[in-house]
Amino acid sequence: MARCNRLTLWGKRGALGILLYLLGIALAPTTHATMKYGPLELSGSVDSQSLFRSAEIDDWQWIQNRNTALIRVDYDWFQDGKFVDRLQVPFIKRSKLYLLYRGVYDSFWDIAPGGRQKGVSAYDDMIGGPISGHDIGETAPAGRFPPGSLCPDGATAPCPKQGLYTRTNRTARDGFKFENRMREAYIDLALTQLPLSFRLGRQQVIWGESDQFRLMDVINPIDTTWHLQQEEWDKLRIPLWLVKTIWDMGDLGPISNAFTEIVWNPGDYQPGNKVEFLPAPWAVGVANPVRPGQIQDPAPESPSSLLTPVFNLQGTSYRKGDFERNPADASDIGVRFHGVTDIPLINMNGFEFTANYLYARGRGIGAVAGSPFGLKIESIETNPSIFLLQNGGFGRSTPANPFATWQGNVVIPAFVKAQFIHPYTNIFGTTANWFEGNYTNTVFRMETAYQLGAPFQTAELNKRILASSLDPTLQFKAPVGFTKKDVWAGMLGFDRPTWIKFLNPRTTWFITGQFFWSYVAGTASNLRGGVITASKRPYYTPPGENTGVWKTHQGFGQWDNGPFAGQIERTQTACTGVGARSSCPKGSGLPNTLQGNADVFRQWELLTTIAATSFYWGGTFVPFVAMAIDPVNRTFLAQLKFDYFITNNFIVQLRENFYNDLGSGTTTLDPWGAGGLNARRDETGLKITYQF
Repeated sequence: MARCNRLTLWGKRGALGILLYLLGIALAPTTHATMKYGPLELSGSVDSQSLFRSAEIDDWQWIQNRNTALIRVDYDWFQDGKFVDRLQVPFIKRSKLYLLYRGVYDSFWDIAPGGRQKGVSAYDDMIGGPISGHDIGETAPAGRFPPGSLCPDGATAPCPKQGLYTRTNRTARDGFKFENRMREAYIDLALTQLPLSFRLGRQQVIWGESDQFRLMDVINPIDTTWHLQQEEWDKLRIPLWLVKTIWDMGDLGPISNAFTEIVWNPGDYQPGNKVEFLPAPWAVGVANPVRPGQIQDPAPESPSSLLTPVFNLQGTSYRKGDFERNPADASDIGVRFHGVTDIPLINMNGFEFTANYLYARGRGIGAVAGSPFGLKIESIETNPSIFLLQNGGFGRSTPANPFATWQGNVVIPAFVKAQFIHPYTNIFGTTANWFEGNYTNTVFRMETAYQLGAPFQTAELNKRILASSLDPTLQFKAPVGFTKKDVWAGMLGFDRPTWIKFLNPRTTWFITGQFFWSYVAGTASNLRGGVITASKRPYYTPPGENTGVWKTHQGFGQWDNGPFAGQIERTQTACTGVGARSSCPKGSGLPNTLQGNADVFRQWELLTTIAATSFYWGGTFVPFVAMAIDPVNRTFLAQLKFDYFITNNFIVQLRENFYNDLGSGTTTLDPWGAGGLNARRDETGLKITYQF
């Protein structure tokens, strides 16, 4: 559902050159193993992944051709008490250098096919726009045209380019198509005289027992712009500059293999979830809720009530909070104790457990992990005598600088002062696993965590700011407010090798299952997630009846001119209806409900996953099948994946993802991101990998 401090080694051409060079190695007839030169090892891989999305069986859309090169260096630079075979260091027992470079080129952004990327609903497609086209503001249609049509032939208004507008211009596409960074770079070292070891540098720290959905595994943020949560976590995590220390405590009475781990982030803050919005293909499937050019109608009965929010986010964003990235303002600390013990009273031998604590900014657990931030609106000001002008300024119309219009209607700017909040939170957790070998031959897993003060959006009226306006008919409240709630989340899971003879008479299937829960303490009926989106229902609530001369089908319309010329928006209104069915008190413009935001967060959120894998033909063919079911939001994910090892180094993978609403027929933004967030986004993938 987020939304990078790059260490650049080469420019974009260099990254592409390395990729082509490694691709040439992959296509060479001779296979290669890991290259080792004394204490230095060089390994890596190159792969090419193509993905195709389908909303219907006959509706296909190409959305990715990502080519990735990984180069890994392991340097055992401390041997026999000497550093690089020269310098004697008596207090170091062992040390090692690890480097991992990742270079990426996605040709999708160069080809930039037309058509809108699939969102959660067709309404999101309309507002999100396509990848290719022309920039917003380049066209000025002469009149009112149906949604999606710009500057038809014969229009008298200036129209320098034909076709659909795009929210992703060439510069932005260049930023998406390349990645060129030292992904991990750290030093491992252990002391001679003390039972202490350290890992210093850019790294990933993995806590917890859960797979593919996070509880305690939240130290490293997740880059959902990479491929949402549909790939391995080691690819999606954002490595951070950390100091990790392990104190090996040996045996403590009945507890064996005891150690204490301390992780300190000295200021390399990254948001817990890096997010992007439509039309980026691996975005959240909705438009940016703080995008410029939105159209809102807080008082449908007022003839001049159309507003466009002008956001002053005070330098904050989904990726940046109102603080500096330094040890004083953005330092995180985590502590974990690990041990193994026997519990003879219930015949539990080899019971492995951890106790965890994390104090960090912008982190969430369970269903909150996808949106560990919130938008706090501080004030909204409107003036009915000030309008948006065609040159992008604000004020009164002049012949040289007339009003900007949406569907022929002048629009009042609503100046919104707000900021994204990435608060510090305390997270307490525990994990455990235990192998039961007498009856079930199963590894049972458990993980639970409690978070103090997780951020949420809320539709609660007393949390929403009242707008300041000289027009009494425009006395409305902000669509959402900001609040904090405690969250309890957990997981129960199992792993078991199981014979399924009719499927595989020679090898067992490895079956793993998990049950997740997430509970919000206190009242939760008005909570909204951090995406704060309209989705199928508008941001405030549906416009109700399509009345009023300016209203178009389903509330869609188009900016005629000005800084957003050609941009398509859907009206968002603060009332649940108009006229006799309006929920707004007459003359006040104040809504007494807020139904429209689809990013609803329920008090109890549940999720069940199950996955299975085996291998055939001596391990050359490896199938994998997984399912995730969200019974609360009624969403379903099924994944099929097949790996074929042509050689040990050359692998072809075919994958298929299916998403379904379990017959509910309603749009949902499930907080787990399992099915609803990917509505209309079934995908087929082909990946070719060569590893050396």
